[in-house]
Amino acid sequence: MEPAASPPLPGPAFAALLDAHPQRQAVLALFTSLHRHHAASAGHSVRVGQALLAMAMEDPSYLGDPSTAFVAGLLHDVGKLLVPPGTLDSPASLDKAGRDLIRAHPAAGATILAEAGFPPLIVEVALGHHERWQGGGYPAGLPATGQPRLSRAVAVADALVAMVEPGRPYRRPLARDAALAELRACAGLQFDPAATSILLAAAARADNPLAPLFDT
Repeated sequence: MEPAASPPLPGPAFAALLDAHPQRQAVLALFTSLHRHHAASAGHSVRVGQALLAMAMEDPSYLGDPSTAFVAGLLHDVGKLLVPPGTLDSPASLDKAGRDLIRAHPAAGATILAEAGFPPLIVEVALGHHERWQGGGYPAGLPATGQPRLSRAVAVADALVAMVEPGRPYRRPLARDAALAELRACAGLQFDPAATSILLAAAARADNPLAPLFDT
């Protein structure tokens, strides 16, 4: 049975990728739960999936199976199910308790996905998408050089989407060129240089598949 009130995906190509995934029903159930809990996080996750597919078009060998990449984008923030919406939407700086809740969402997401029977790669993406290339991210703080390629791709796609999407109560979105410049500046420091290069190349295409991200 289809989960009730599943939020729409942005076009038939994305629905087809989800249909191709062997755990389609479980993906929809978790994504619908996230949408009900915090619609902005669900919308963000769809846009991360869109960015990953643009990267897959640019360099299919780096991201691997496109259906897996899209699902990884949809579910990378599922741990936010355990973060209160008031914390996610806070317009003010969070106190230590609030910051700890936010920093716990990767491990929480990995636990949720592992218990739901998702493969290790999807679990690792949820756990590692806030690790940094040279270390200092969270939850482990270890260099992301040890993360799977897909996890490193999600990290840079997640950052781009977060910079440009509207509706974040604590800051205004960046313009396209400013966001891309920030990615360039952080390549090799915060982000995998190869993943960053792929995302920037996708953004430079004449038929820019990332255009919908900048039109939100």
